[in-house]
Amino acid sequence: MTRWIVNVLVLLSACGAMCAKSIAQQEHRKPHVGGVLAIPAKGYLVQEIRDGLYWVSDGAYNTMFLVTSDGVIAVDAPPTLGANYLKAIAEVTQQPVKYVVYSHEHTDHIGAAYLFSKDVKIVAQKETAEILARRKDPHRPVPTITFTDTYTLKLGGQTLILDYPGINHERGNIFIYAPQQKALMLVDVVYPGYMPYKNLGIAEDVPGYMDVQEKALKYDFSTFVGGHVTRLGDRSDVELSLEFTSDLYQTAASALNSLSLADFVIANAGTAKDKWDLHNEYEKAVVNRCYNQLLPRWQYRLADSPTYLRDNCWAMMESIIVTFPPEGQEKA
Repeated sequence: MTRWIVNVLVLLSACGAMCAKSIAQQEHRKPHVGGVLAIPAKGYLVQEIRDGLYWVSDGAYNTMFLVTSDGVIAVDAPPTLGANYLKAIAEVTQQPVKYVVYSHEHTDHIGAAYLFSKDVKIVAQKETAEILARRKDPHRPVPTITFTDTYTLKLGGQTLILDYPGINHERGNIFIYAPQQKALMLVDVVYPGYMPYKNLGIAEDVPGYMDVQEKALKYDFSTFVGGHVTRLGDRSDVELSLEFTSDLYQTAASALNSLSLADFVIANAGTAKDKWDLHNEYEKAVVNRCYNQLLPRWQYRLADSPTYLRDNCWAMMESIIVTFPPEGQEKA
């Protein structure tokens, strides 16, 4: 995992100038999407959102922390930031970190939690805590405070509200809401300005992944922190993401309905190498129909759409087949 993270950062660094040039060349053709974040030579950027709430980014991962008169509440601990996360906090306050909130259990977001003081209190949803207890990973200490549905964390006159909306990107993945700052954090679901990462961010539950975006819009927020990509978001980014996933669902369902497996088998059985090859070619054909319809609508609305759109068509197609209710019934 560490080697993979290093390789990703090297590739992102190498791509920086070329990606920036490409975006600049296309800017006149499309609304502002994506974005290039200038990361200082020290390896991270830390900025105040408002009223003691800060976000910190290395250009690939981002998170936030809340400074109070009685200590700091840190959210997540991406290993790409590592010790730089502690440096970023120390840049803006001398207050110690009292709490660490886990958004969910994935290593790429909390794998540097071991760097915090041993007496820090770690807060997470109950299912996240249960998963981490099984992982036995010293880099991801087991939470000391758990909750089922909601938990209000108050410290030094500041508040974070932690809500579990049900399974979405992963079981245990929560909303982290700062009501005073009108900021909402939800990791690995909305990628402000960008096409979602492959397979809808490796969503464990695609119906829940769609529903959680509707639930996000019920909060009163103006700033959105998504855990990835090059900038903060706002309500319009969540609305756009929901529009995309709804379009993806409808288009993938249409592609499936327009090409039945039975008809494809009859037409192609003679050229298939084996049973799985035939099924794989059928899925490729459905995905191609989905991709070819969606790309013209989204390539200038969400950055890097050609890179992961096929993967997201595949993820939605599979979920329609195995998890959504039959056509004509409501998605729930």
